[in-house]
Amino acid sequence: MEGLGSWMQQYGIVAYKVFSSTDASDLPLGWIEPREFSLDGVVFYDGVVMTVFTDVVHSVLVKDKKTQTRDIGQLQDWIDNRFTDNNAPYTLVSYGSRTFDAPLLHNEYEIPNTVGQVDLREMVADASMEHHGESYGRRYDIRTLASINRTKQTAIPHLSFLLKPIELLAEWQRGMERNVLKTLAAEVELIAQLYCSMVVREELRIIDRRTERAATVQCDFVRDMTNYRFVPDPEELDKAVKEHKEKLIVEEDK
Repeated sequence: MEGLGSWMQQYGIVAYKVFSSTDASDLPLGWIEPREFSLDGVVFYDGVVMTVFTDVVHSVLVKDKKTQTRDIGQLQDWIDNRFTDNNAPYTLVSYGSRTFDAPLLHNEYEIPNTVGQVDLREMVADASMEHHGESYGRRYDIRTLASINRTKQTAIPHLSFLLKPIELLAEWQRGMERNVLKTLAAEVELIAQLYCSMVVREELRIIDRRTERAATVQCDFVRDMTNYRFVPDPEELDKAVKEHKEKLIVEEDK
């Protein structure tokens, strides 16, 4: 997308995605408690540089992108240097991050208060709600959104190679860590472009559930981004975990 890099740099926007090799089925609460997962890889993209953090691959190259590969141990220093007060505020954008990426990242690392999070999936859900006139938003996977919005990436050969979380875990366990990190790189590039399309062009194409065809949704509701900007709250997550545990106890007693 022409001008994507300069736009992201101007407004302090960084797309990202995390990966954990932890199997949710091995944890008592599964996906409910993201802070119990390990953090084995993170990819950040600011529209100019793709930065990959991992301890298992020495180098990850992305076609037509300036790419840096660093050890996980360098992540905190990178965060401290990247998100300085001089150019604040910043926005970290991901997809599905409110329930996983953001709480895991914030639990493992100290993120400055000048950095807010935006979950693109929530914006997409609101676009669906706006279009269908329903009280809830439908979910779309990132591959479907990228396809119908003609969003391109350069990290993997084709969108069909964009693996789902369970497939990424299997790929990692088979020793194909570089493939997993390249998939994350593809995702963050798609996230950045879709976010830009919604915020700048104020539009997004989704699948209409009634016609099963692509439809363009006007997204002027994104003009007030305070509705989407958040910082993970450990107390809220603790409350959600407690409620889930109580629910499990009730179900066991039935």
